[in-house]
Amino acid sequence: MFLSRKDWTVKNAPFAKSATSETGIYPETLLAMAIVESQGKVNGVWYPGAGLVARKANNFFGIKKGVNWNGPTIDLPTPGDADKISTFRVYGNFEESAKDYINFLKRNPRYTKAGVFTAPNYGEQIIAIARAGYAEAGNYAEILTQVANTVKERIKNIVAPAIKNGPIVPVLIAGLIITLFVLKNKFYNA
Repeated sequence: MFLSRKDWTVKNAPFAKSATSETGIYPETLLAMAIVESQGKVNGVWYPGAGLVARKANNFFGIKKGVNWNGPTIDLPTPGDADKISTFRVYGNFEESAKDYINFLKRNPRYTKAGVFTAPNYGEQIIAIARAGYAEAGNYAEILTQVANTVKERIKNIVAPAIKNGPIVPVLIAGLIITLFVLKNKFYNA
């Protein structure tokens, strides 16, 4: 059974946040790309992970074997060109696929040159990924941005509160109290 885009996004948002932390990739970019690249139609409805490559290989980003891949592979029809067979990387689950997607972008200099890792927001990052040639469709960035905007709305209460209300706030407050105490004692004892 496949999850709706909304349920799939909510389920995978915490992982996306932790997987993208300190990588230069926005969680919205990762989730939007996974949705677009892995979707397939089931009974007339599009679902993330329902595409052939995602179902057969847990490959949510359509990453082909490439010269540096030593893991398992599978030959499948290329999405968008069923007459062409491509060799895709195989993963154990979505998490492995997402981690390798991030590594794939980092290992390929064209993504750095395009500004993927220095983009100020997910919209600019998506444009940079498209500019670097991730997909052949001319409207790829537009499609991804639309999906990422929806993703952002769905995860804003999942991703943002962890930053605002996480353990860092009490640590900062404790640090401030200790600093004030030290300064107070320093001035009184001087």
